Amino acid sequence: MFVVWLAVSSAASGIAFFYSIPVGLAALWFGRRAGLLVALVCVALYGVGSAIHPVPDFALAAAVRGVFLVAVALLADGVGRRLRSLEHDAEELEAIRAALTPTELPDLAGIDAGVAFVPSELGVSGDFYLLTNGPDGSAVAVVGDVVGHGPEAARLATFVRAQLAAFAASTSDPSELLRLANSALAERPGDQDELVSAICVRLTPGEDTVCWARAGHPPPLQLPGLEELPADGSTFLLGADERLELENTESSVGRGGLVVYTDGATDVRQGRQMLGLEGLIGMLAPLTGLAARSIASEVEQAILAWADRPIRDDLCLVVLKPEAG
Repeated sequence: MFVVWLAVSSAASGIAFFYSIPVGLAALWFGRRAGLLVALVCVALYGVGSAIHPVPDFALAAAVRGVFLVAVALLADGVGRRLRSLEHDAEELEAIRAALTPTELPDLAGIDAGVAFVPSELGVSGDFYLLTNGPDGSAVAVVGDVVGHGPEAARLATFVRAQLAAFAASTSDPSELLRLANSALAERPGDQDELVSAICVRLTPGEDTVCWARAGHPPPLQLPGLEELPADGSTFLLGADERLELENTESSVGRGGLVVYTDGATDVRQGRQMLGLEGLIGMLAPLTGLAARSIASEVEQAILAWADRPIRDDLCLVVLKPEAG
């Protein structure tokens, strides 16, 4: 920039403002100090140039350019910090998503499992699922949804899922697992309201009954008829009360299996129309004879094909079917 400025007439001294390019790049790449240092060097070069091609009212002109270049350095530094922060947040949220929705499903005792999970296209929400084997040889599935959206909801979902995974190593009782998660929420530092809906299902190989409990969550759908399982007792969200009382429900499901979902699977919209539970059941109905993974994959494609984009909430749906034989 110094050489270019010397090459033109002194009447074009306004070109010195283009020193903002190296100043801005230095601040963007290396931080505020580097930007201010380059700004100082540029003002000095402007002085050298003025000695070669005199500039009227040099002191005023140098002061104006100096203030301008300092402002550029500070602005570029702020932009750089914001970009680095967003990059860090994006990496963190990607790690959170990987933790909430692992790519490989575990082998469950006697259960064929399939999962449909599509993250919100407007950011992140707090849907999660957990599939694991209980200490008594049963299969345990948990599906949950944090009240709220954004990074804080995703971090809370990660915390709750991690607690449930730890507790499931010592118990497979659905209501006990949810109560333990509720206690962990109550013990978290801070006075903010943290609410989570969740459902926990235990399936034992060879049995035609399922044991389940829910905390403010929709009941599961029974396959192949897709009726909601009737629930016992009242239900409250995790985090609503430190002494949350939950009850197990024993339901006969035969050899059909279950579908467990969050409201992201029913609240998608096409124009002003919401899919709703009836719409979800209509999409599931022709798929009930398929394997669990095929049901999950096909219904995910059907929902996304029907819904307007972008989808505004996480879509989470888990299919559990007894293995043949």
